[in-house]
Amino acid sequence: MFRRARTSWSLYLARPMHDECGHAMIEDVTTLASALRKRVVVADLQFDRLYPLSQRIRSGFHWTPVDVALRACELLAPRPGMRVLDVGSGVGKLCLVGALSTHASWVGIERDAQMIRVAMRAARQLHVEEHVEFLCGDATELDWSSFDAIYLYNPFAEALFSRDVDPMSRRERYVQSIERAQELLAATRPGTRIVTYHGFGGDMPPDAALVHREPARQDQLCVWIRRASSRTPWQTAS
Repeated sequence: MFRRARTSWSLYLARPMHDECGHAMIEDVTTLASALRKRVVVADLQFDRLYPLSQRIRSGFHWTPVDVALRACELLAPRPGMRVLDVGSGVGKLCLVGALSTHASWVGIERDAQMIRVAMRAARQLHVEEHVEFLCGDATELDWSSFDAIYLYNPFAEALFSRDVDPMSRRERYVQSIERAQELLAATRPGTRIVTYHGFGGDMPPDAALVHREPARQDQLCVWIRRASSRTPWQTAS
C-alpha cells in the first residue's frame, strides 16, 4: 500500500548569484521554475532551498545534480505523454526537474515518509502537482511494467548503511533488492527506456540494449532500451 503526503510550507529565498560551477542562483521560486521550464541550469544550492536544512545535507551524495537531472529527464522522456518512474526518489529532485522541463508524467517512490512529505511540499511550491506523484513504499513491491521509462541512481546503496539492522542483514537486504529489481526490469515492456546514473548494483536483462552513454559529472548517464527477448548473457549496467 502506497501513501501520498499532503502538507504545505514556506520557502527561504536567496538573492541572485552564481555557484562555483557558474550555474545561476535564482531570486524566487517562480523564476526558478520558469528557468527550468526553459531548460536553464540553475545552481543546486538554490534548488535545494526548496527543502529543509535537515534534508539538504544529503544533496551532494544522494541527489541528482540539476544539470545531470535536466539531461537525464531529456533522455528518459523524449516524447510527450510518457510515464516515468524514479526508483528511490528521495526528496523528489529528479521528478520535479522532469515535471518542469518535459511533457511527461513523473512518479517517484521512496521508503522514507518524511522525504515524501518534503517532496510534495516542493511540488506545490513549483506548481507541478498535476505532473508528478510521490509514493511512500518499497519500490521492489511496485509493478514497473506500467511505466515507459525508469530512472536508477544507485537506489539501494543506502540499505548498506542502515543502523537498524546488523551488517549481515543489511547486506542480505541489499542483495535481495537488487535481485528483485533485476526481475522487475526483465518484466518491463519492450521499448521501455532505462536510464542509469552510477548504476543500480545489478545487471540489465539480456534483451536490454545499451543505446547511449555520456559523461555526467564523475560518472555516466547510460540509456538502455528493452528489445525482444534473446538468449545472450546478462549485461552489466555500468
